[in-house]
Amino acid sequence: MKMQKMSLLSLVAALLFVSFNAMAACGDQVLAKLSTPAYANLDALLTPAQVTKFKNKLNAVKDNPTYNSLRNEANTVAALLANGRVLITLPDGTVVVDTSKGTDNTYANYQAKAINENHNSRIAILDAQLWACGVGLETKTSTSTGAVEVYLAKRLGTYLNSAGTVRLSHK
Repeated sequence: MKMQKMSLLSLVAALLFVSFNAMAACGDQVLAKLSTPAYANLDALLTPAQVTKFKNKLNAVKDNPTYNSLRNEANTVAALLANGRVLITLPDGTVVVDTSKGTDNTYANYQAKAINENHNSRIAILDAQLWACGVGLETKTSTSTGAVEVYLAKRLGTYLNSAGTVRLSHK
């Protein structure tokens, strides 16, 4: 009986360890998709250094000049892709910058949450916040542009302690 309890405890411990480790990194399908041309191009632009730059600029936003610095960085990265778009959110999904929204990208609109609707339910953004590796992928028809877009999102910080998410996309 004692041996059966030990075996059962060992089995439960092993299952918990496997489950935890499976959640600790991106799934194989995410890593495989990252190497495909559509996502590899986006991933090459959202380097760890670029993600850190976005995180630092987002953390610094407190007025018009700091907001404009973040917006200008987003526009610079979006311009590196034909039909490129950068969207930056807070962890709760509040849109801070959306390069597809043009003149709506103002500090006042950000404070009023009027740039774009909350994006916390978007698959790529949600996955970037939930996966331990901080990456989310999605291909879908954009509700903003009506075109099929490929999305790559990266978390701006560590799991459960991020500044938000940056999402890069192209048609």
